[in-house]
Amino acid sequence: MKSLKGLQVLVTGAASGIGLECARAFAQRGANLVISDVNPTALEHARAGIAATGVQCFARTCDVASEESVAEFARAVHEAVGAVDVLVNNAGVAFLGSFEQTPLSEWRRIYDINVLGIVHCIRAFLPAMRAAGGVRKIVNVASLAGFAPAPNMSAYAASKHAVVGLSEVLAMELTGTDISVLVV
Repeated sequence: MKSLKGLQVLVTGAASGIGLECARAFAQRGANLVISDVNPTALEHARAGIAATGVQCFARTCDVASEESVAEFARAVHEAVGAVDVLVNNAGVAFLGSFEQTPLSEWRRIYDINVLGIVHCIRAFLPAMRAAGGVRKIVNVASLAGFAPAPNMSAYAASKHAVVGLSEVLAMELTGTDISVLVV
């Protein structure tokens, strides 16, 4: 993709942090944005800021941990803008604590968002991306913890290792198509 002008770029977890900065960077390069987050107030603020740059910005709350929420979001996106050109799976959470101090509920929350959230989004958006044809990208945001973890982040590091592995396998499976997978 030499030019992003006019392309549809979807960023999850786009109301703050890395997601918001990614959305802003794509907007500065002329892409139209589709953004989601679980925080409706922050999402509307992000949408207004991105739209003020002169690009189109479709925003809708979505809980990536919920397959149903992602399916509803995908239906709304496909109706509003069609297939996306770039899918940035950014939504994620962290938890710091030793393995013994990390409750099982945190393991589930982290995996539901960091891993299954990406799975839900790819399952919801990849078919339309394939059907639309042309060069398309899936970008999965992992972390340095996915390659070189540190103490007190066992659940987070394990989830980000899973993101790296998922991305590598999906990239292999999509070899020979116009859809490529990147892991950040």
